[in-house]
Amino acid sequence: MGLHPQSSRGAAGVRPLVAEPGVEPSPDGWLGTHDEPGYRAGQIVAKLADLPVVDERHLYLDLLLLDAQGLIADSHSGPCAALPRTLGAEARARFVRVTAELLRHAPDPERGFAGLNGALSTLRERGVDGPHLALVAQQLDAVCSDAALAHALSHMLTASLGEEEARRAVAEVVARLAVHARRTHEPWPGPDEDLPAQVLCVVRVIGRARARRYLREATDFDLLPTPELLGL
Repeated sequence: MGLHPQSSRGAAGVRPLVAEPGVEPSPDGWLGTHDEPGYRAGQIVAKLADLPVVDERHLYLDLLLLDAQGLIADSHSGPCAALPRTLGAEARARFVRVTAELLRHAPDPERGFAGLNGALSTLRERGVDGPHLALVAQQLDAVCSDAALAHALSHMLTASLGEEEARRAVAEVVARLAVHARRTHEPWPGPDEDLPAQVLCVVRVIGRARARRYLREATDFDLLPTPELLGL
């Protein structure tokens, strides 16, 4: 017997996982148990389960997208070929936190996880260690919206540099781009624009496929939710 990866919408009235009965999850934080940890990053919950009836060798991943009321708006689930059941508690916790942070801004508000299944399947098959994290991020960058990618990169820039320094750094990047590139469909953002607006300009000029690497080279910071950046 086995369960297949699935995505479903509209599970109205179903509450997300919580640390204790009757306690709502915080916007960011740990959920679940020591052996079956979960983590919430914004509206994303990533949680592992040990379901030997479903897969006797690997752990099972539940991804939840919550709406503004904290109800489940969409979900994606399936066994993780990258996560053997023998995986220790520390590695399990690292996986759910990195996964939740990676997906924090990826889903579309209207379509949820639709369109992200290829990247999510890669995540379950290969995990998020080493170069696999960059691979999944590259796949997400290719299919998410420009705005979603801009918010994701802004979040990582802020985590790396702090909000003000990140805004100044990206404003300099945009200024350099303005000298060498042309955009005719809308004005260039000024240096006082907020960080997501600055990053969105870079995404639209450079393209989603190149934006993360371009900003990484320009700021000299790795714009991925690595365990080191998250303090794990």
